[in-house]
Amino acid sequence: MPNEDKKIQKRSERIIRLFKAFKGKPISEAPGPIPAFSKWLGGKIMEASRGEIVVEYDLRPEMANPTGLLHGGMQSGLIDDTIGMCTATLGYEGFLITIDANYNFLGKVKVDQSVRVRANMVREGRNIVHFFAQIKDLEDKLIATGNANLLRTQYKPDYVKAIDSDKGFGLESE
Repeated sequence: MPNEDKKIQKRSERIIRLFKAFKGKPISEAPGPIPAFSKWLGGKIMEASRGEIVVEYDLRPEMANPTGLLHGGMQSGLIDDTIGMCTATLGYEGFLITIDANYNFLGKVKVDQSVRVRANMVREGRNIVHFFAQIKDLEDKLIATGNANLLRTQYKPDYVKAIDSDKGFGLESE
């Protein structure tokens, strides 16, 4: 295995271990650099492995459309946020940016409920990585799906800097 692949694998394993350590807790409580939008959404990681993640979100009134149902833009945001966390499990040094996304709104859910969003990597190309995600209520009813293509970049985000340096994540004992 080439040295760069070993670094990616090690980073992936560390990020997944961090995600599993915070299983069921609001992301806003996790140490380190968490994006403000992710904190506001307040997701809780339920499962994580390389290229797959499940995040549970408690819906709130400010996420509603005028009928009291989860707003379509919020559905897109939940999918995008979860895909973003899924990209972290891949262990790349460079940030992945969304270059296109498609959403299908297939069901409805009231904002006094919770939903689970599952994101999976579908194809890992040299430059482009494709993801699929779906939102389901806790009774497993499909609410929405989304597909996104993300471009691998050279930009090293703060969470990668922290993971690589052991700062702020409690991984010093490794």
